[in-house]
Amino acid sequence: MAKKTSTKTKPTAVQQPVNFKKGGFYQDLGGELWFCTNAKQKKVGDDQLVMMQRTEDGQPVGEATEELVGSFNKQLSAAELKEYRVVCQRERDAEGENGSKAAPATAKPKPKAKKVKAATEQPKKMSALDAAVKVLGESAEPMATKELIDAMSAKGYWTSPGGQTPHATLYAAILREINTKGPEARFAKTDRGRFGFNAAAK
Repeated sequence: MAKKTSTKTKPTAVQQPVNFKKGGFYQDLGGELWFCTNAKQKKVGDDQLVMMQRTEDGQPVGEATEELVGSFNKQLSAAELKEYRVVCQRERDAEGENGSKAAPATAKPKPKAKKVKAATEQPKKMSALDAAVKVLGESAEPMATKELIDAMSAKGYWTSPGGQTPHATLYAAILREINTKGPEARFAKTDRGRFGFNAAAK
């Protein structure tokens, strides 16, 4: 007689990737940042929902929405959030889009150094956004920000200054350009977490 083999299947438990706390900043699977407005979770069918807001430069903005718990994979630490904001400010400085927001006092160059370096060092440095545009212009397909960071580094266009989440800061900078410039933005969001080159932009 053939032996019966018992195949035990483990129950598929709904595991929450992060322990949500009100006021915390969380990164979703696409690398986008969200702000937790209410840590209480709501069950709808087999899904768990949590109240979140999209963020820009680490600031809670936009309308609160119910988002799937499983869409998030990380909570940003205070150090990561600080780095996120600093890199976004650095990108604005590189683009000359400071607007009404003034850069931190420590980030302002000395007047003498500014006059000397403006003509020599500025053209040599490429911002992360400019590097991303160059990579997308050379690519036939849209790319995720992690892929962009790797390609930018491999081609020698731009490398992260040692940040822990360069893809998240690049994601926020690209979204900011799309939101502020609209059809004139150099980027086009083709899918969740993926961007292409907007050939119609000037």
